[in-house]
Amino acid sequence: MRSLKNHFGVIFPLIALLFCIQFITLVGNVIKDYEKLMSEDYNIIVVSSKDLNSSNIKPLVSDFESIERLSTKSVLDRLSKDISAKNLNILQNSLPKFYSIKLQIFPSVEYMEEIKAKLLKVNGVSRVETFSKTHNKIYKILNLIKKISEIFSILIVILGLMLVLKQMRIWLYEHKERIDIMTLFGASFWLKSGVLYKMAVVDSIIATIIVTVFYYLLPDFNVVSFMMDEVGLKIPNVDIIYEGGRLLAISLALSIIAVSLVMREAKKNSI
Repeated sequence: MRSLKNHFGVIFPLIALLFCIQFITLVGNVIKDYEKLMSEDYNIIVVSSKDLNSSNIKPLVSDFESIERLSTKSVLDRLSKDISAKNLNILQNSLPKFYSIKLQIFPSVEYMEEIKAKLLKVNGVSRVETFSKTHNKIYKILNLIKKISEIFSILIVILGLMLVLKQMRIWLYEHKERIDIMTLFGASFWLKSGVLYKMAVVDSIIATIIVTVFYYLLPDFNVVSFMMDEVGLKIPNVDIIYEGGRLLAISLALSIIAVSLVMREAKKNSI
């Protein structure tokens, strides 16, 4: 029972620690997916009195992808019922040309303003609409969540590491008598600390499996998927081999460092 309690004492801090690390990764991936989605849907509308093509825009915008002229036919068709054919023809000839510009990325607010300023300098361009207020609302919220989650996650990682160290020290003092006897008989460092390292490895594997399975199943939770659908986002699927391997490496590294620090401290105190 005591052994089981010791395992839980290490596993729970490791779970909290890995959960935070994976949460930061998850938020980062959600923002990347959102940027990709927005870059596909996002368009800059340009109004110009002269013809524009890619050779006019590409030198000015490094992430330029394409330019397409927008048709005014639907507007003119609606007006054709209210005005004469002659006036309609005059109106058609006097209308400026509308263009839709697509980018390879979803630009930041600063980059949008930079692009807008460059496009307004093109000969014939009278207006540029970037729709920055509309598109940046969720983007800003996501970045804010990412920053906040990073701050809290760093605090929880530090707290988790301290709890692992504390649990290792508790284990060490519980087995002080046995280690003292082994020291008297000349046991090596590795023989005395082998059990503690073994516990660190086993608990790291268990904590990694729990966290990886949780994030793997997360997109299937109805509540989570419903909330993400409401804001037009999607939780990326977890790559069990890559993400699980990364979490296991982090968990092993931190727990082994914790054991080494505790055993080094014990050696200095002649435990």
